[in-house]
Amino acid sequence: MIKLYNIHIPQHFNSPSEMELFSILQQLLPIKFILGAQDGIEANGIIASDTEAHKDVAGITSLRLPLSAKRTDRHKQIETEVKFADDPDVPFPFRGRTVNTKLAQIRPVLSTRTDEKVLAASKQGPIWIVSKVTGVKHFKSALPLPNISTEQSFSDVFNGECFLELLVLLEFIREISTGTAYQNPPLRASFIVDDPNLHWPSYGYVDYRRIADHAKKENYHVSFATIPLDTWFTHGATADLFRTNSRWLSLLIHGNNHSKEELARSYSETVRNGLLRQAVQRINRMEQKADLRVCRVMVPPHGACSHEMLAELPKCGFESACISAGSLRAHNQDKPWIKKLGFFPSEVIEGCPVLPRWGLNGNVKNSLLVAAYLGQPLILRGHHQDLKDGGEVFDEFAKFINGFGNVFWSNMADLSQLNYLWRIEKTTCYIKPLGININFRLPDETTSVVIENSGTMADGAWQVVSADGDVRKAMAGEHFLVSKEMRREISIERNFLPQLQHAPIVANNKSTDTVLILRRLLTEARDRLLVS
Repeated sequence: MIKLYNIHIPQHFNSPSEMELFSILQQLLPIKFILGAQDGIEANGIIASDTEAHKDVAGITSLRLPLSAKRTDRHKQIETEVKFADDPDVPFPFRGRTVNTKLAQIRPVLSTRTDEKVLAASKQGPIWIVSKVTGVKHFKSALPLPNISTEQSFSDVFNGECFLELLVLLEFIREISTGTAYQNPPLRASFIVDDPNLHWPSYGYVDYRRIADHAKKENYHVSFATIPLDTWFTHGATADLFRTNSRWLSLLIHGNNHSKEELARSYSETVRNGLLRQAVQRINRMEQKADLRVCRVMVPPHGACSHEMLAELPKCGFESACISAGSLRAHNQDKPWIKKLGFFPSEVIEGCPVLPRWGLNGNVKNSLLVAAYLGQPLILRGHHQDLKDGGEVFDEFAKFINGFGNVFWSNMADLSQLNYLWRIEKTTCYIKPLGININFRLPDETTSVVIENSGTMADGAWQVVSADGDVRKAMAGEHFLVSKEMRREISIERNFLPQLQHAPIVANNKSTDTVLILRRLLTEARDRLLVS
């Protein structure tokens, strides 16, 4: 059982915004905020205000913050240039970078002592500093806690537009919990283009061969979300191009008919299941005729997907879905899990892994920095119009992403299988799967493994397959010893409703509305005529 870390906070950190933030963080991290002095509760960390006389307590990590002003207007945040120090105490991937981010300009910058070092500064001076006394860190920040309302979620205060106020607090929490903190999966990335089909070697401004050439040169991968309704025909030479360039190009599934809010409507379970199985049936037929592989990852049209449809996806053989936090919230506004969106490497909602994604507009590079910090896959999506000037937009972002270090670019099924959190205590490796099927490389020192329940998977039964083909059953929370042969790559598969997962796809004979077919044909014609 993971230790719970107590953080003492002064009584005056009790505004509705602060209490809302503390409540969300307690749901995400093994921490408990203790308001005011309480006898008998040991402090693992202390937060103090910059207005109170506070002396660093020996052996206890602390964070000094200004009190939050009464702020109700988010637009009072000002775009500010912030320079991070090139120092090990600055977290990856912000170390040594200069970024533009929105900050609340309500406090002066910090003055520093000779024993303190600056972690981040604006043009006006230091805004985040740290000192170390007998090996214990003491942080100070000129930034108040982020202002968050009861209607907002984690992703509203930690995103590409604003993140530094909360980053300070998250790093403080990481410092006090370092002994049992989880590590993130490896860096991984892909681009997604919605809508294209394989009726021709191009689709609108998408030229598949040209994109493959760009991807090879700059080292990236592009996944095309294709509509199952479009699979009535596949151009042979285009299929050949995808087969021979599978390292750079791949396909995934974009709804079924691409109708409005197709996956977000209020259906019966039978209708939901039938719709998804028709999509899979169409994709299966395409794969067999064209000798192609299509990733069983769902990209809902316009990001619209209900929690009921998410629950149905794994039952129909889908590995995951890929949806932005904003779209998830927009179509599931009354669900309690909305509060926590945007923190984990992937969400697990109704038993379905959901990978995040971001558009090509806005403060994209900051969004990628935040995603890399959280261990999330770096997925940017666009449409064929975004490639009007060729593949240069992907080239630019790929160079930025590859600058993070060793990044694994691949198709969306492979990325789905790298969603987990892990930690090691002595020689026991604890793995928390955030997906249905996980590929994991065991640390060399591992002698035993524990698969932990993420709290979002109803079924705690797993199957572990080693590189030599050895298969064993494992329940969440159980220790099992690993052989020398297993001390490399293992696959962890959820024992999830095998009667559904391995059942043949039953034909769905429901005919598609002629209006939907005509609408899709006209949309494709429009997209192709744009470049004629």
